Amino acid sequence: MRNIYFPQRKAIYVTDSQLRDLNQKDLVIERDFNFGVEQPASPPSSSPDSNAQVVDNAGLNEQPQRTSELIEQLVPQEMVFYRTPILAAPEPEAAPNTAPVGNTINAIGGQDFVSQQQQRAPEPKNQITKIFGSVSTADMVDAIKAVLAEDEEGARVVLGPGDIVVDEEADEERGVEADRLKAVGEWKVEIRLKGVQPIRRTVSIKPQEMDS
Repeated sequence: MRNIYFPQRKAIYVTDSQLRDLNQKDLVIERDFNFGVEQPASPPSSSPDSNAQVVDNAGLNEQPQRTSELIEQLVPQEMVFYRTPILAAPEPEAAPNTAPVGNTINAIGGQDFVSQQQQRAPEPKNQITKIFGSVSTADMVDAIKAVLAEDEEGARVVLGPGDIVVDEEADEERGVEADRLKAVGEWKVEIRLKGVQPIRRTVSIKPQEMDS
């Protein structure tokens, strides 16, 4: 009291007149042992339902088998994306071959063999239609999450672009990169979660009709 509370003006001494007033009011005067002692803050109370929800969310993230089952059940086999195609300039027509088609005579061992020259048209190459922009693994994740969000349990699935792999050989000419696709067509992708088998799906990129 004398060395701590009184110098800091946290407490004062009672005068004789104040003490007589207290006695007249029949007040009990005793020491408060909790005075100046900081009480520990009590933790916030939480309802059993909220605790169960936290445990449920954490449990789903740690259960790859259940996550795999939800994706297999809810995500369709084919995911369709529409993109604006890049129209290639028409190739010029090749000039007709005016060389006469005749007979060629070869002399082998004193005998004449006649072979007819045949003209074969070049085989057409597979037409690859590039698109403006791309369909990335992030776009695929957004599409999958949109489907999963319609289910109460599926909405809690955690999925990122790193969990999807383009299961095609990277080829710039075909518009295939490690994490994105840049051409019209059907492409194989895998959803890979730790501890379970990959989930295969088809990404179909279709040309978006342009307004005339």
